[in-house]
Amino acid sequence: MKREEEKARGEGGAKPVGRPRSGEAPASDDTRADIIAAAARLFRAKGIAGASVREIAAEAGLRKASLYYYFPAKEDIVYAMIEGVLAPALAMQKKLGRMALSEAARLYLYLRFDVEMLCAAPYDCTWLLSHGDLSDARLAAHWKEREKLLSWLRARLREGQGQGEFAACDGATVAKAMLAATEYSVTWAEREDRARIGRNAEEVASLLVRGVLAEGKSIDDVKAEAASHATSFPPSP
Repeated sequence: MKREEEKARGEGGAKPVGRPRSGEAPASDDTRADIIAAAARLFRAKGIAGASVREIAAEAGLRKASLYYYFPAKEDIVYAMIEGVLAPALAMQKKLGRMALSEAARLYLYLRFDVEMLCAAPYDCTWLLSHGDLSDARLAAHWKEREKLLSWLRARLREGQGQGEFAACDGATVAKAMLAATEYSVTWAEREDRARIGRNAEEVASLLVRGVLAEGKSIDDVKAEAASHATSFPPSP
């Protein structure tokens, strides 16, 4: 059970007073995730400004006061959604950076992970990235963190070129194209078919890495190297 729910229950495992579920939706062991998923559906249909906190709470099977316990403001839900897809990507880049891999395998593993992670999320990150309702300092900080994803991709391309793995290319442009390809894969993903998501992730990653490989380099060799490190990664959620 999540930390927030543990604190809310208090001693003896009693249900939190003042934060009950409505009788219209089944209880869940991850209330924050329920709220985020409900908000995503409403934000997509009505926009961030058009969806009220009361509507989000009802969609999640909560009372309005209960939602405020988990998210003090509607904007906090948006920030949590952004963080939910940004933090895992940054963490994976750091993990891959510590592993003994060719730059091509490192890049392939990251791109495959990113597509699978984004497509498995309960919301579409693309409309979050293009939404204009929020422009405060906190959102600007998230955008700055997202720039780290591009910086890492540029570094992989630069290092790979230096080692003869990749053909010469405009790293800044290619990095943006790669990030766009992973992020916008969610627009055609079949979220309920996890096996399909995995196959899509592999195809997208293969296509992107194959496109920058130097002459004589094989994507099959890259994938074989990546497969040899498969046990270093936990199963996808």
